[in-house]
Amino acid sequence: MDVTVKRNTKVTNSNKSALQYDLFDNIIGYDDIKKLFFLSFESQRPIHILLVGPPASAKTLFMLGCMKLDRSYFTLGTHSTKSGMLDYLFEKRPRYLIIDEIEHMSIRDQTVLLSLMETGIIAETKHMKTRNTQVKTWVFATTNETNHMLTPLLSRFLVLHFKQYKFENFLDISIHMLGQEGIAKDIANEVATQVWHNMRSKDIRDCIKIAHLAKTKDDVISIVETLL
Repeated sequence: MDVTVKRNTKVTNSNKSALQYDLFDNIIGYDDIKKLFFLSFESQRPIHILLVGPPASAKTLFMLGCMKLDRSYFTLGTHSTKSGMLDYLFEKRPRYLIIDEIEHMSIRDQTVLLSLMETGIIAETKHMKTRNTQVKTWVFATTNETNHMLTPLLSRFLVLHFKQYKFENFLDISIHMLGQEGIAKDIANEVATQVWHNMRSKDIRDCIKIAHLAKTKDDVISIVETLL
């Protein structure tokens, strides 16, 4: 299996250490969950993974990592439609389908995934015409909760439950991620502190937005005060 990593180089199964470094290098800890993902990638048949947990619990970071895989397709549950999903599956035949916030997909749209995940077969009948094909696709998804998911769909996933960050986790991850984007540690520290304590946000994405606007710690404080 070849994958494309962010330096536009190819990494194969014979170079797993490089693959493991690049794919989830934005994620601190969670080594056990990383291992499950790599076991899934190497499986002869698709093993689908669903990450369940509150916002700000590293779920989306895992999806962003999976987007580095060759022949991957990312979609938001709120933006998925049955016709759009079917058209893409027929035309692109993605190896990896990555769905953030799958709970926001309508029940009708979720039915598209049932046969895909169980047998790899997708079919459509429209205007008296029928088309069908078979693809080998891994599905990786996130959800805040599972109440709005079809029970048969949920049963097709390997389900992993996440806890929300504590401040110490949030701070470490923010400094790590912002450091990779060239943000100084003192600025990153101030951003994470302001976002967590003053904005009452636990979303790493808020840190990224503010950090790219600020040049000093005073800038960080001013930006947060403006947002509040």
